[in-house]
Amino acid sequence: MLALLISVFIAYSLARFLSEANAGLLEVAAVMRLSLLKTLIALEVLLPISLYIGFIVGLGRLYSDWEIIAFRASGIPESRLMLPVLAVAIAAAIGVTLLSVYLRPWAYGQLYAVESRAEAATDFATLSAGMFHTLSGEGRTVFIGTRQSAARGQGDSRVGQLFLRSDRDGGLEVISAPSGVIENRMGEERHRLRLDDAMIYKKGASGRVLVARLGLLELSVPGIEAAAVGYKTKAATTSALSRLPGRKEQAEWQWRWSNGLSTLLLAAVALPLSRTRPRSGRYARIVLAVVIYALYYNVLGVVRSSVEQGTIDFLWWAPAGLGVVLLVVMLLQRRQAGL
Repeated sequence: MLALLISVFIAYSLARFLSEANAGLLEVAAVMRLSLLKTLIALEVLLPISLYIGFIVGLGRLYSDWEIIAFRASGIPESRLMLPVLAVAIAAAIGVTLLSVYLRPWAYGQLYAVESRAEAATDFATLSAGMFHTLSGEGRTVFIGTRQSAARGQGDSRVGQLFLRSDRDGGLEVISAPSGVIENRMGEERHRLRLDDAMIYKKGASGRVLVARLGLLELSVPGIEAAAVGYKTKAATTSALSRLPGRKEQAEWQWRWSNGLSTLLLAAVALPLSRTRPRSGRYARIVLAVVIYALYYNVLGVVRSSVEQGTIDFLWWAPAGLGVVLLVVMLLQRRQAGL
């Protein structure tokens, strides 16, 4: 189950990042690294649901194929069969806790660094035509309507319907032209942009406005410098978060420690859900299990947002609520078994 979910998640991540690579915003190496880091971060969620569904399917087969009844007839109590299940659940909960507490901040730190370097590596001469590109590190928005070149990123490119917007030092500059040429790498980390019949609109920080139309305009377009990542809550170490009073920091700290508890609780919920009638099928309660999982993680996400906003102080209400529901269900099942 874990291998299946990881494969689906990797395919989703690759599809997302490859679309950006196709637009000229990411290199292939960055796509692979970003997909891997995203998958490492997602393990803290993929592992609990894999264990949860795996237990329901595996134990459900024992019930539906009369295996549990055969064990009982042989004098083997059901509680003895559940001990290995609980041992695996405890080991998985410890593993998820380690992933959340240690691997999660490291992976996010690497992710932010790769994204910053990938944005800096964006080449002005390789941006795809027909779409807007926002280069946030430089405060620039670029649109290239058409492009004509022998090979993308190699040699000069003839462009049409170019739009370039820049926000710097409190000012605004907009340049548009019906046609032009991008001369690749005319200087170190720079391109030369020659525009025909260009229109310029420039507004300085003082409010003065300049409007001009030029028959030929040559610009030197610098490359993008990698921006410093700076402080990120998700990349902060768990020990550092425990000492910070901010709402986001406390929500992140509690989220990391709650993942292991959620893994153990979901594994425990899988035990009563796996108890199906003989010949009812091992997948009889999969839909109900998925609904319970979706409800729980949605409630957990809402509670986390409430902690970030200061509405409540703790997100432990969600795991506690799941624990209460589990206790009630187990008591009802025990009562029915006694009757």
